[in-house]
Amino acid sequence: MSAESKPGMKLWLKLLLAGSLALNLAVIGLAAGAVWRFSDKDKHWKRPPPVGALIFKELEPGTRMALRQEAGGTHGSYVKRRRAESEAVLKTLRSEEFDAGALLMLLQGQSDARHAFHTKVQKAWVQKLEGMTPAQRAELADRLEERMQHRGGGWRGGKHN
Repeated sequence: MSAESKPGMKLWLKLLLAGSLALNLAVIGLAAGAVWRFSDKDKHWKRPPPVGALIFKELEPGTRMALRQEAGGTHGSYVKRRRAESEAVLKTLRSEEFDAGALLMLLQGQSDARHAFHTKVQKAWVQKLEGMTPAQRAELADRLEERMQHRGGGWRGGKHN
């Protein structure tokens, strides 16, 4: 058979090849982006962790667990409570008859609960600090500063008292 008499590639096969090429390029782009983002170079773009997270990590494990359980309320856990809060907002948004006042009250209640949790964490942390010597507090300050600057393994790593 000569080159002129061969039938052309079927349209579905062309589309399949084009789709495969696009998918491969997307995967390569995602992989390259992940390598660039999570490489050790150019760490300056990372934000330091919130101070509240640093404070919470400095509490004793039993204290953290008790605070989380208390924050969970009737939902049983903090995570379940947060999920229920999100679902309540979505339910309100999808309601046929939108009630802006009810949504505001719902959001305010969620904000109040988060504020109460943060206040309890802060009080527990300050109570812990009251029992420390000036040298221990200075060491703590150094450790927190280190984590805020993302040196020494970030805020999840390092030593905890």
